[in-house]
Amino acid sequence: MFVRDCMTRDPVTVRPDSDPLAAVALLKCGDFRRLPVVNEQGKLVGIVTQNDLEVFLSRARSPGVIKRQHRVDQVMGQEVTTVAPDCPLEEAASLMVEHKIGSLPVVDDGQVVGIITETDIFEQFAAVLGGRTDSLRLTVQVPDVPGQLAELSGRIAELNGNISSIVAHAADQPGRINITLRVEGVEREKVVETVLGQAELDVLHIWARQKT
Repeated sequence: MFVRDCMTRDPVTVRPDSDPLAAVALLKCGDFRRLPVVNEQGKLVGIVTQNDLEVFLSRARSPGVIKRQHRVDQVMGQEVTTVAPDCPLEEAASLMVEHKIGSLPVVDDGQVVGIITETDIFEQFAAVLGGRTDSLRLTVQVPDVPGQLAELSGRIAELNGNISSIVAHAADQPGRINITLRVEGVEREKVVETVLGQAELDVLHIWARQKT
């Protein structure tokens, strides 16, 4: 999955010489938290957040008669981390974690074509992992060697179980790996009994959402 698959296209932007009060109004009207700042050619030159704008306006003195108004470029951050539309979603998530930011402008050929937020990524990861579905969530630990996933999938297939999602992640033991699967169409007890037949496999967790 790529950034282009879940970004907000053609996001609302502001110019560097825009009035900060107008920028705050845009943010509140659209229920946004950040606005990319672009120049007349549409090139990204900064990003501004609602919090930064409100703090600035609460402390700023009158700009005076000559300047007439404050400007967004007095507030915006100029060092902006961006991604391309074809950037893998997990790489975008890693950038947000690394830089401790909640969104990334999406730039293609120098132009802002979208914006992706932490909420966009959470929604996609939840969908990939099968959140809010009635499938069975199973986490097992196996040796980190070729063939383990194929054998595990084969055992579940023998039960006519359908694996709707699968994620592998690091284990706390050297030479081992954790695998989390979402399985549909098979009973919990049968799944556990079947997968335990795999050599050196440990069931770490099994969970099913309570039906309401």
